[in-house]
Amino acid sequence: MRYSLTFDDVATGTVADTFTTFAAIIVADTAGHRCRLRSLCIGPSDDAPADLNVGIKLARIADVSGGSAGTGTAVTTANMGKIDPGTPASLMSGKRDFTAEPTAYETEPLFAMGMNARGGLIKEWSEDGAPVVTQDQLLGLLACPRTTTAVKLSGSLEFEIY
Repeated sequence: MRYSLTFDDVATGTVADTFTTFAAIIVADTAGHRCRLRSLCIGPSDDAPADLNVGIKLARIADVSGGSAGTGTAVTTANMGKIDPGTPASLMSGKRDFTAEPTAYETEPLFAMGMNARGGLIKEWSEDGAPVVTQDQLLGLLACPRTTTAVKLSGSLEFEIY
């Protein structure tokens, strides 16, 4: 079953090379709960985006109870976008538009690359190569400006419960 967590018009900070969490999938501390990220889609939020470089990364907190899920707008299990409307509500929750960063991200990102704010990024993973998030974990999408100018982006994280 596939679901989507969307974010809209979220801004990076204004400190060069300092990452801000845009959206996060949170897996409950319940045995057997797990998901894998299948698609990441990011693009500019306005009609005339500035020509600015942005760093993007996916990072995981391996033990949310040992760190923090941060402060952001909650996305409840019932509000996760269903790719197939006939499926039940998601077992995962999420957050977007963070005002306080999650803590205790793993040191090495699961995925990282740069992009230009005028363009977009679509990254898809096969079932075998997808980043996995299991019980009591958080998967965050983070972005940072490469200058002191904030960049606004919109997009989605599409994930599969298995």
